[in-house]
Amino acid sequence: MKTGRALAYLAIVAVVLLGMYIPIIIGGFSPKLGLDLEGGVSVTLQALGDVSGEQVEKAANIVRNRINALGLAEPVVAAQGNNRILVQIPGIQDTQRVLDIIGSTAQLQFREVLEVLSPESENYESTEVTVPDPNDAEAYQALKDQEIVLEKESPDGEVLKVRMGPTRLTGDIISSADAAVDNEKGGYKINFKLTDDATPLFAALTQELLQKQLAIVLDYNVESFPTVQSAIESGEGVITGDFTREEARDLALVLKIGALPVEFDPDPLVENISATLGRDSLRQGLIAGMAGLILVLLYMLIIYRGLGLVTFCSLSVFGLLVYGIVTLLGHYIEWNLTLAGIAGIIVSIGISADSSVVYFERLKEEVRLGKTLRSSVDRGFKSAWRTMVTADATTFITAFILWILAAGSVKGFAFTLGIATILDLFIMYFFTHPLVWFVSRLQTYNKPHFVGVGREAQGSES
Repeated sequence: MKTGRALAYLAIVAVVLLGMYIPIIIGGFSPKLGLDLEGGVSVTLQALGDVSGEQVEKAANIVRNRINALGLAEPVVAAQGNNRILVQIPGIQDTQRVLDIIGSTAQLQFREVLEVLSPESENYESTEVTVPDPNDAEAYQALKDQEIVLEKESPDGEVLKVRMGPTRLTGDIISSADAAVDNEKGGYKINFKLTDDATPLFAALTQELLQKQLAIVLDYNVESFPTVQSAIESGEGVITGDFTREEARDLALVLKIGALPVEFDPDPLVENISATLGRDSLRQGLIAGMAGLILVLLYMLIIYRGLGLVTFCSLSVFGLLVYGIVTLLGHYIEWNLTLAGIAGIIVSIGISADSSVVYFERLKEEVRLGKTLRSSVDRGFKSAWRTMVTADATTFITAFILWILAAGSVKGFAFTLGIATILDLFIMYFFTHPLVWFVSRLQTYNKPHFVGVGREAQGSES
């Protein structure tokens, strides 16, 4: 390694640290803590009617996906018995918005409009509006196959009564949905795409209803009832309404993820919960981490002496990078640090130290053969690098599988462990190796005893 390259590598590390800590310092950011450390909100969703455990489990998965799509990481979502779902979310601010999203059934229906009555219509007063009762699950579901009448406010403020036939298609036909600006009416709309199987069904329906109106009904609220001008064969559609940006995004989210298979009580039990482990556990976890770090450094100093100082610098950079990543993830994607995540970080200290041990042991072997540290830096690193990559790749794969399969706070442990393995390789390549190269230019570091070799080398090599 040449001096210019070594300096360039160290400069890369410095730039990365500056890129992390400038926004952290300017914004005053700090890590966002999880439910077990900071507390949050607990919601119990009570299913209505006779439902099965399988339906509740499916609903729990949909609720979990909705929460994850909001960026609210580390949620606890679990089915309780055959009729309840427990949802615990750390440190959220807009509780009502989250409740609307996780509790919304999001049953989308496409119905033929049979008649639209204005207040001036002859039968307006005598036409009764259908009032869905979500507390009666069977009756609520039965409305799908019945003719219904719902109200819809017109742009000029009139309350129209829209009489519609039975449901022709449901929201199951939607594969994706996104919010977009409605340039014609102002506000926002939802553009949706249909599944491949549903595209010909929707095309046939729109062909049948040419010059008639097709109502789009969400949870028994009429969103729009446009006149079908031509058969829609593109597999795409639009839902218009008086949506704000946030309402459109939330509606697109629940439509994209899918409707809940069961109805829940519209008034769920909501409780604000304090930290289950609290600041004491956080303090104890940090103390354990510091104690482990100190013991590792003492061990490295005793065994590798001068090279132990390099480990101190490497672990310091490792700590700064981990803290920066955790802080930025908390701010930009709402990732929360739990006690399990802290455990993953503590375990990663050993991973980082192991890589130093592999490298330093290879250097000691070279020095025992009579070579100087200066002449052994690159050769020793090349040999050790393959071992580091293999070891860290094994750990990363394990962490990735755990992250995919696990739920709740265990994901936090797997996530921080996986991040740590990537950082370990980054630090060894761009920091530890160049730093050892620089210190090997010092005369003191070329004395075998100073790098942990118990006897003098048999020869020297420049």
